[in-house]
Amino acid sequence: MPPKDLFNGYLDGDLSAEQFLALEEWIAADANNAATFLEWMALQTWTREALQGELLQQVLQETAPVNRLPAPTGGRTARWGWFAVLAASLLIAAMAYSLGTPSRDGAQVAEQSAATPEQAILEAIDESPPEEVDASIVATLTHLDRDKCEWAENAAPLDYGQQLEAGTQIKLKAGVVRVTFESGAEAVLQGPCDFVVDSAMHGTIRSGGVAVTAPKRAYGFRIRSPNAEVIDLGTVFGVNVDASGDSEVHVFSGEVLSRSVDQHDGHEGELTRLTANHALKYNSDAEEPSKIASNGALFARTEPVSVRRADYDFLPDRSGLALWLAADLSARPQDGDGVVAWSDILFGDNVTAEDAFQPQRAAQPKLVANGINGKPALSFNGTDEFLVTTPLETTDNQTIVMVCQFSEAAERPGRKRGGQILNYNGPPHRLVSSTYEPGVLQIGEPLDFGFKPTSLGGKLFAGRLDGKDVSEAEMYSPPIGVGVPVVLVYRYDLDKHLASLWINGELIDQKPALRPAGVTSRKTIGRHGFMKFFFAGDLGELMIFNSALEGDALRAVTGYLSNKYKIELKPQPAA
Repeated sequence: MPPKDLFNGYLDGDLSAEQFLALEEWIAADANNAATFLEWMALQTWTREALQGELLQQVLQETAPVNRLPAPTGGRTARWGWFAVLAASLLIAAMAYSLGTPSRDGAQVAEQSAATPEQAILEAIDESPPEEVDASIVATLTHLDRDKCEWAENAAPLDYGQQLEAGTQIKLKAGVVRVTFESGAEAVLQGPCDFVVDSAMHGTIRSGGVAVTAPKRAYGFRIRSPNAEVIDLGTVFGVNVDASGDSEVHVFSGEVLSRSVDQHDGHEGELTRLTANHALKYNSDAEEPSKIASNGALFARTEPVSVRRADYDFLPDRSGLALWLAADLSARPQDGDGVVAWSDILFGDNVTAEDAFQPQRAAQPKLVANGINGKPALSFNGTDEFLVTTPLETTDNQTIVMVCQFSEAAERPGRKRGGQILNYNGPPHRLVSSTYEPGVLQIGEPLDFGFKPTSLGGKLFAGRLDGKDVSEAEMYSPPIGVGVPVVLVYRYDLDKHLASLWINGELIDQKPALRPAGVTSRKTIGRHGFMKFFFAGDLGELMIFNSALEGDALRAVTGYLSNKYKIELKPQPAA
C-alpha cells in the first residue's frame, strides 16, 4: 500500500530524516511506486506551480501554454519519463524544507541563508565573475595549417581555434581551412576562395569551393552561391563557384535540395532534389540547371585524427563513443608547449570531430611529454588554463571516462572551493532555471559543500527549485592526493535511474539518477563552465560515451586505459 502518511508529511514539510529516507527508498524501489506518488502529488502541486509562473496567466488570457510542465495524467507506465524527473524535484524540495541539508541520494538543496552552500557559491560568483559571452558567435575555425595558408590581399587573417561572429569573411589566396558551425555543420574551404559565415545554419560561397558535412542536428543547413542555393538533408556535398559566378553542386552522400537564385533580384527557382553521386551546374544565362558528372576532386577535405591501425585490437568498445581526446595522439601545441587544440579522435560511432580549443595563449594548458607515468598529458595550472569543445550532442545516458592526476597546486594554501575537470555547460552558457530542464554534468572536486582538495567525483547540476540550487547524483572519492594517477568512470544511467562512480576500478558510490541530462552544448575542460573554478593537475585522456557502458564494455575501456597508463586497477567495475 502507498505510504500516504509519508506523502502528507512530505507535502506539509514535516518529514524527519528517517521518514524522508523511507519515502525515498519506497519510490526508488519500483517505477510504479514513483508513478503512484506523482499522480497524487501532481494533484496537490499543479495549482501552486501554475500560480507561480506564466502558465496560469496564459490560461486566463486564453493563449497557448508554454512548454513548461506536462499536465498530470491518470495512466501509469513502466517508462515513467517526466514522473521520474518530477519525483526527484519534489523529494529534493521536501528535504530542503524539512532538513536544509543534503539528502542521502546526493541531491543537494542549498538554503538561501548566509551560512549555506548556495550563499557560498553566490559569493564565489562575485569573487570570480562569469565571463562575457558573445551571442553573435556562430562558428569556430577548427583547421588551419599556418605554414600553408595565405590570406588574400586586404583580408583579415584568422587563427586556429578562433571563434567567428556572424558576417565573418574568410578570404583565402591559398591553403585549406575548416569551419565548424554551432549547428554542427563543417565547411572545408580551399584557396583561392571567398566565403562568408552568415549564421549557425547558413554560409555564402562567393568564389572558389566549399565542401560541407552536415550531421542530423544540422538538418536544413544552407549554402548560397551567387546564383544558387543548396539546402542540406543530411549529406556531404560541395559547391564550387567559378570566375563568372556560375555554380556547381556535387553531392557525395545523402541528398540535398537545390535551386537557382537570380543574382539581381534574388528570385528563387524551383527546388530540385539531388542525391549521392549526382551534380548540377547553374549557369547565369540558363533558366534550368544542367546535369554534370560528380567530381569530388574539385574539393579539399581535412583528414581527421584517427587511431593507429596497430592499436585496433587493443581499443575499447566503440559503440556510443561521442568524444575521444588523447594527449599522445591528438594534442596540438602552438609555438611551444601551449595547446591550442585537442582534436577529437574519430572512431566507431564517433563520426564527427568536436575538437577542444583555446586560442588565447595565456589560457592554453601545456603538453607535458612525461605527464602521467611516462605518457603525454595536458597540464592545467589551476588558475587560468582551460579548453572548450565545439558543440557536442550528449544524451541522457552518459559514461565519462578519464585518466588524470592532481598537481601540487591543488593543495595550495587557502583553497576554499574545488576545481572542475569537465563541465557540460560551456559558452554560450545555458541558464538552468528549472529542474524540468536537462541538467549539467560536472566532473571534478566538490565546488563548495564538503570540499576537500583532491577529492574527485561528479554530479548533475539539476537547476533551481523554489529559489534553491539543486544537484543530484553527487558523489566523490576520499582525497586522492598529489601525483596519483587514476582512471575515473562516472556513469549516468537515466534508463535505470542510477549513477555510479568508479576510481581505478573500485566502485566508490552509487546514487539515483532521475533527471534528464541530454543536451547539445560546448564542453569545458579544465574549468567550471562559466565560473573560475579551475582544475590543477594533468589530464591524459578523456572519453565521453552516449550510452551507459556495462559489463565487458566498461571493463574494456578501463582495462585499455589501465594498460596504457600503467595504472593498477582494483576489482573491475561491474555492470
